[in-house]
Amino acid sequence: MKKVYSFLVNKHQEILRYLLILLTSILITNWLPKTAKFKYEYEKGRPWKHESLMAPFDFAIKKSTEEIEAEKAQLLSDFYPYYQQIDLAAAKGEGFKKDYQKNYHSLRNDSSFLKNIKRNYLSRYSRKPDSIRHYEFGKGLLDDLYDKGIINLSEQHQALSPDDYINVLQGNIAGQKRIRDYISIEQAYRYIIDTLKNSGSAFMIPILENAITYNIVYDDSITQRIKDELIENISLTRGLIQEGEMIIAKGNIVTEEKFEIIESLKEEYEEKIEEVNKGYLITIGYFLITIIAIILLSIFIIYFEPEVHSSLGKNAFILLLITLFTGLSSLAVELDVPSYYVLPFCIVPIIVRTFFGSRLALFVHILVVVISGFIVPIGIPFIFIHLVAGIIAIFTNEKTHYWSQFFISIGFIFVTYTVSYFAVSLLQEGNFKDIEWIHFGWIAVNVFLTLLAYPLIPIFEKVFGFISAITLVELGDLNKKLLKDLSFKAPGTFQHSLQVANLAEAAAYEIDADTLMVRVGSLYHDIGKMEKPQYFIENQSSEVNPHDELPFEESARIIIDHVSKGVEMAKKAQLPDVLIDFIRTHHGTSRVEYFYQSYLKNYPEHKVEEELFRYPGPLPYSKETALVMIADTVEAASRSLKNPTAADIDQLVEKLTDQKIRQQQFIHCNLTFRDITTIKKIFKKMLNSIHHVRVAYPE
Repeated sequence: MKKVYSFLVNKHQEILRYLLILLTSILITNWLPKTAKFKYEYEKGRPWKHESLMAPFDFAIKKSTEEIEAEKAQLLSDFYPYYQQIDLAAAKGEGFKKDYQKNYHSLRNDSSFLKNIKRNYLSRYSRKPDSIRHYEFGKGLLDDLYDKGIINLSEQHQALSPDDYINVLQGNIAGQKRIRDYISIEQAYRYIIDTLKNSGSAFMIPILENAITYNIVYDDSITQRIKDELIENISLTRGLIQEGEMIIAKGNIVTEEKFEIIESLKEEYEEKIEEVNKGYLITIGYFLITIIAIILLSIFIIYFEPEVHSSLGKNAFILLLITLFTGLSSLAVELDVPSYYVLPFCIVPIIVRTFFGSRLALFVHILVVVISGFIVPIGIPFIFIHLVAGIIAIFTNEKTHYWSQFFISIGFIFVTYTVSYFAVSLLQEGNFKDIEWIHFGWIAVNVFLTLLAYPLIPIFEKVFGFISAITLVELGDLNKKLLKDLSFKAPGTFQHSLQVANLAEAAAYEIDADTLMVRVGSLYHDIGKMEKPQYFIENQSSEVNPHDELPFEESARIIIDHVSKGVEMAKKAQLPDVLIDFIRTHHGTSRVEYFYQSYLKNYPEHKVEEELFRYPGPLPYSKETALVMIADTVEAASRSLKNPTAADIDQLVEKLTDQKIRQQQFIHCNLTFRDITTIKKIFKKMLNSIHHVRVAYPE
């Protein structure tokens, strides 16, 4: 049990890393489609590159989307809307009767009215009372109008001509009628007025108008139901390919017809495979592909990015990016987005390059795009276009600390996307007419979304503790509070830090280290000296040295404390951890040699407690922190040289650098002997220039 516990404690980082790889692979496999992949690659208008294709089973040829849409459009163009003929004659007749009786009795004493009645109608209907004769006349007129049909033409049918047909339902029986076979409500009103205006029955005009309404009305629910039934009955297939039948021979051109047959086979094949194995084998296959890809990434990081490998947080961040963007591809397929070129994959290489460099950014981008290529249905064109755009994003984001460079990069990305898509479209379509120009608009949206990479950078910095070039440039501004305070409180230390920054930056460029990180780390490495600046020789402006009044142990403690004080100041100012590490490590575990030797010289009989004179560490863990350690040591020591010669400087640099090696200060960093040789060479050259050493020429 103890062995297991000990193993878990000692290997917990590795165990967590393996669990992250496993979890990422499972999540990505979940995004991947659960159908088998058709094993042939082909393009319309291009030769068939594989062996002759024979039908492995019977299958129907599926119609193309264009064919189905054309059939649908034809069906709808021949479709007539449905109207209901409502039987209103009886109900409206009763209303007319009541209205008539009411109005007739109110007007019966009107002499002119009675006179007109007698003159025009009484002679014709002498055997019936006046009220009945007029009622029957109006009722007959109303029945005629309803028999004719008063249509309420729907707004969506206003553009139809009078000669166009509609379906009219009477009960459960439908018949086709022309629109002109019916009258509008306005025509009905006009007919009533024209019939009665010069007669003795004109008093009935408002009564009849009140009784008139539509009895032919549009029925949207029936229309839509029948329309849907017709569309559902459209056949999605045409023709049948029998098992063993030749589909296409090797080298033949994939014509439009052949393309549709192969597409039908592909769809049928993937469905049959899924039915046979229920998707389990497909899932296992995708999982193996995914985990192989993630393991290859891990091996790459181990060999080429050891600093990233050593950080669980950095590994988690990279795997998170891969998972998120493969998930984005899956979501795009699920939502059936109008273009897969709208996906802003260039965000991945921009962000990874900002934090970890171009090499890892390229590898991660390739991984994301290739895995996503298994998810989206357009495969190779998708991979190629997004891949080249991501490569351009990496190349053009070299100077990410300049905002102008971002927009230049975005311009290059847009041009790359458009040219790549145009080239692929020409290969696929073979002409300009069939290129889907709408995708250029979606590419523009993609490039706009890629701008989100830049506001995401500070968010990731805060969450994962990273640092970007933009932040480094900002922190390297000499007007930042800590640096400004250093220049006022400890001007000698400030000048020393500037010289260390110049030395370290020049060497960093030659050994392929992060020059910006080295420079900014150098500027902050000695900020702890602000606490007691007068105890450091570079800030002493008189011959009085406060150390003269202190025991050697106390002097050593004050000198050593500038590291812990600097860390406290940096944390209070919320400097990133990577910069605080320069403060922690710039002396490693070396001794304060001057006071240590002075103690030994003055107290030879005492046993010295060496830890009182030694910095607590930690040791430098990277090229950058090791470089600042060497630069700090040689720059400070070079100030003690009086009228140095080139030989003096060479000897000083060699001695101090070799001393650090003997003290094993570089055992935790990836600094090579070749790097150290280069660093020595650069430091010697620059220190000779700083101290104005002249080369002696032979006379």
